Amino acid sequence: MRSGTSLFNGTIFKKTVLRYWPVWGAYSVIWLLVLPLQGLMMLQLEAQARPGLTGGYMQTFAQQVGDLIQLSLALAVFFGALCAMAVCSHLYNPRSANFFGSLPVRREGLFLTHYLAGLAFLLVPNLAVFLLTLLIEAIGGAVFLPGLGFWLAVTCGECLFFYTMAVFCGMFTGHILALPAFYGIFNVLAYGVYFLVETVFRKFYYGFTGFSSASSGVVAWLTPIIRLGRRTTVDLWVAEDGCRISGLENVAVYAAAAVVLAAGSFFLYRARRLESAGDVVSVKCMRPVFQYGVAFCAGLALGIFTTAFLNGEEPTLMVSILVWAAIGWFVARMLLEKSFRVFRHWKGAAVTAGVFALLFLVVGLDLTGFESRVPTADQVESVELEGFRLCHLGDGGDNFTVEADSPELVDYAILLHQAAVDQRDGGPAGDTVSTTLRVTYHLKNGGELARWYVNFWVDPNEADREGTSAWAIQQMYDDRELYWKGYGFAEAERLLSEEGWRLQEAAYENDGHDEGVDQTLYYGGADARALYEAVKEDFQAGRIGVRRVEDWQNSRYTQNHLRFSFAAVDQPGMGIYIRVQDTASSTLAVLERLERAQAWTASSDTPPLQKEYVGSQGEARPVPTDAPVAVVDATPTQEPVTG
Repeated sequence: MRSGTSLFNGTIFKKTVLRYWPVWGAYSVIWLLVLPLQGLMMLQLEAQARPGLTGGYMQTFAQQVGDLIQLSLALAVFFGALCAMAVCSHLYNPRSANFFGSLPVRREGLFLTHYLAGLAFLLVPNLAVFLLTLLIEAIGGAVFLPGLGFWLAVTCGECLFFYTMAVFCGMFTGHILALPAFYGIFNVLAYGVYFLVETVFRKFYYGFTGFSSASSGVVAWLTPIIRLGRRTTVDLWVAEDGCRISGLENVAVYAAAAVVLAAGSFFLYRARRLESAGDVVSVKCMRPVFQYGVAFCAGLALGIFTTAFLNGEEPTLMVSILVWAAIGWFVARMLLEKSFRVFRHWKGAAVTAGVFALLFLVVGLDLTGFESRVPTADQVESVELEGFRLCHLGDGGDNFTVEADSPELVDYAILLHQAAVDQRDGGPAGDTVSTTLRVTYHLKNGGELARWYVNFWVDPNEADREGTSAWAIQQMYDDRELYWKGYGFAEAERLLSEEGWRLQEAAYENDGHDEGVDQTLYYGGADARALYEAVKEDFQAGRIGVRRVEDWQNSRYTQNHLRFSFAAVDQPGMGIYIRVQDTASSTLAVLERLERAQAWTASSDTPPLQKEYVGSQGEARPVPTDAPVAVVDATPTQEPVTG
């Protein structure tokens, strides 16, 4: 007589597959419509093409199969939960749980049979669709195994992970509706908590700029939807009949994690009590985790929402978090006990509120020293500084991040940082102006210290007073090398001399030059190069790109500007955008010479040729008909195309 204690039961497997056929049937139909049916349509279009010609339909279809990975992710997330609900449903009804518990099959056999049945709901259709699609591609003579194989590997790996994750969540509950709830929460829990805590810290911690990039990377890994959605791609080169695939290593990591989750589910299933059917949380030791977790998340999420709705400040946020945390604790208790009579357990709610109050005390009094910490110069390896924008010229020098390890810049950053710390309780008195300040120190011990101040107050009248914030900002304004990099001249010179790039065009935005009419003139060839050399000369001499702190009220954006476009073959272009100030004598002289040439052309009997130039992004740039046409040197290097 055969033993009934095997690790797999074929009868249960068959009954499970047949009973829940709508689940795997719906999944199969979706992929059959997306891949094989679409392939048949392309095959028909290919057959209808004229003799001797091909429409390339099958080739395009075969090369686009790998682009369906976003759909694979969505279906894996949804059907993974649906399959887990189906195969675990016998655990959530006392009658079904007792029936399966009385069968002459070991717990290990029950778990493995149901787990493999649910996994077959997904993997078998994937394999069938793969084979059908491969057959259709072979008939059409357009087999592209890298793309189709990539789709199969990614789809099966994602299905394995999300299905196993749903089964793992199902082991913690005895209620079928709690399974998708836990599953959805766990999928975004890491990112949600990260976002909530970061939002609260920004509100309470003066100067908090966010968690480190390493923390963001860990959170991304713990949020598989984000990680797989952003990092799994396939790029095809049609001409070379090859492909570049990225993201399979991420799928492999999550597939390995699925094995660990499956093992955890197995042990939880073995220790599961049949009497837990119907309970929201079936594992006794996880009940406090559930209760306090709900209180914590409810306090942060609903507290932030309430504060935003009431447009409140820190006191409103603190009170809102305390109230919602207590409410969340009682709601979780109601779910666990399946009763509304839970208010006698007020001590737990008081403990929850007390923990939050203690955290507020630590943050409010800055017991950690976060807000007042300013490093010394000997601790800093290099610094990134952004936001010292008091004088705006409306050009490319207004927005850039300073990155350097020079002692002078480190001293300026520390000076500005200390001034911002001193302004914690309010800005300085007098005639001040607000700007933003972001500073990031790379420390010699390998650490990083970052702060961000939204309202940093500066007194422009102190620009000549050494040691003040305005003085430090003016010193950076006067640093020609700093702004040489900031405008992009250093990178442009490197590309021109080392990478074989060329100056493509110069566009002069002549705002309000002629009786209030805005004009844009385009120059190429020798004229563009002459303008570029003149701007470089003025810049090095301190006659263009000049900023003064005391001129912060005189910032004007509707002034004359020059935009230089640089490009290379099959490369995205770059540009330099700079305001032409009245002190830019060399640049103004070249512009005046070009205007005289335009005037001479306009007064001649021969009508000027309409020209168009290739812009920095490759688009055609026609000269406006109501504007004078720039005279462009007709050298072999110029880009204008005569119309």
